[in-house]
Amino acid sequence: MKSPNKMILLVALVCAAPFVSAWVAYYFIKPQGGGNYGQLLETRPLAPLALSATDAEKWGGKWRLVVAVGDECAAECREALYATRQARTMLGRERERLIRVVIASKSLDPSLLAEHPDLIVFPTPTTLPDTWQALLKRGVFLVDPLGNQVILWPKNPDIKKLNQDLARLMRASRIG
Repeated sequence: MKSPNKMILLVALVCAAPFVSAWVAYYFIKPQGGGNYGQLLETRPLAPLALSATDAEKWGGKWRLVVAVGDECAAECREALYATRQARTMLGRERERLIRVVIASKSLDPSLLAEHPDLIVFPTPTTLPDTWQALLKRGVFLVDPLGNQVILWPKNPDIKKLNQDLARLMRASRIG
């Protein structure tokens, strides 16, 4: 038979192992950064836009993926629209909670609108709030159903990474 001292030492080691391993992990194994592709923005309300009744009805209660389009939708613009369309499609059943919005300085080419039938085009108002202008210059961004800024992605986002961010957010959120 084993001695009682060895048995007590064995029980103490088994009980202390989780604490020792947690201590080692906390002090010596540094966690990786967040798994977000986009830049999380400070959650604050964006200035409301002057919307017509039909636009307000389309925007109400949905997450909005916003893209800016200049005078012409060049290759970079088309790639951003394609990436947002694909990322939204990849959401599956959650895609109905998200709408894609383009703020355009001019009316868009009909062939481009045919490629993106779910796109909501909002003409640039004469006075676009400063926060909107700043975000639109930096890339594609997400607005929650409550009107808060959420995430900012580069002007030409990676489709899979954009979808991962959106999927995580839709899974975690109960609004919209």
